[in-house]
Amino acid sequence: MQSTAKQLCTEASWPPAEGQIITFKSSNGFETNILKEVRWGLVWRDFILEDGRVIPEHRISGCPERHVWRKISEVSDIEREECEGRLLAMAAVGMDPRKRDESFWAELNQYLAYTYLRFKPASLEQK
Repeated sequence: MQSTAKQLCTEASWPPAEGQIITFKSSNGFETNILKEVRWGLVWRDFILEDGRVIPEHRISGCPERHVWRKISEVSDIEREECEGRLLAMAAVGMDPRKRDESFWAELNQYLAYTYLRFKPASLEQK
């Protein structure tokens, strides 16, 4: 396994493969861990680590400068409703949405970004 900090990542080799050791920015500085899964959220990719933490793509070392976000029109009503259901279930069992790098935090941030982009005035669209 090769750390993303030690390899030259290009858009062609992005995202890292499952099982790879990745380096990411955390509240404690830079850390490394084994990548378990890469999953698209409502807006961006989340990287799920072996220890269960969920790291957004932009915090992964070697991430291309140009972040890839989904177009809101690509998100189906079913995907949105499933996200809302997961948020409701996590709230119902008393999970703390303030714990960074946890699934509740990740889902909530994806949903907030999706909602903002969905209702953003057309005058703020990038040209």
